[in-house]
Amino acid sequence: MVAIIGAIVIVVVIAGVYFVGLPKLSGITGSAAQTPLATMTVSPTTPFPTATTVPTPAPDPFPNALPLKKWFPFSEGKTKSEGTVYRYWINETYQWHSDADNKWYTQKPKRGNKYLFVFAGVVNRGDTAFPYPKSNSIYVHYNGSIYNPDPEHYLPDKAGNRDATAVEVGEIQFLSDVFNLEYVEDYGYSHGTTANMVYPGESNAVDGYIIYEVPASLTPGKTYVEIVFNGHENAVWKLA
Repeated sequence: MVAIIGAIVIVVVIAGVYFVGLPKLSGITGSAAQTPLATMTVSPTTPFPTATTVPTPAPDPFPNALPLKKWFPFSEGKTKSEGTVYRYWINETYQWHSDADNKWYTQKPKRGNKYLFVFAGVVNRGDTAFPYPKSNSIYVHYNGSIYNPDPEHYLPDKAGNRDATAVEVGEIQFLSDVFNLEYVEDYGYSHGTTANMVYPGESNAVDGYIIYEVPASLTPGKTYVEIVFNGHENAVWKLA
């Protein structure tokens, strides 16, 4: 009988140790040991819609610009005339021949630039000669900036006491002028010489290329050429 009672006491003691010690062995004490953890339910979230901003295109600075080869009439009566921009050529460098020493030279722009050749023509449809727009009245517009002819370009009138001859630019020397009469030269020059007036008739047209040093980023689709013909008439052409 005593043995049975002793066995019962031992079982009770062991059970007490188990139920009291287990929470401590688990690192949980006090009320936390007896309060079950709450269950959190996570539901899928719907992302907030992202606003899409459509960039506003920059306004066209010359919405009425003419296409290449389009003639613009100016003046009237005895000096009735037309002008046009009919071609362009772009390259990082160009080769030119000097008649002074009979050598070819490579013209290079400043870092980050390149060259733009603009080909323009003016023809007098009247019967009286008049001063034509010089190259310094022909401007290139690009990205909000205005560019003038490159002053570093060698011109025939820099030949000193020698008879001036046309400057050959290797890459374009066999291109023709606007009326397909002769090979193209520097704008305003004919066989290396220039005059102040434009005389009547297509054979006397003022024609040629003007060279500009422009940013390497320049693209024809964003480039415009303006010719100021006189004090109150001008026209703008878009290259592409």
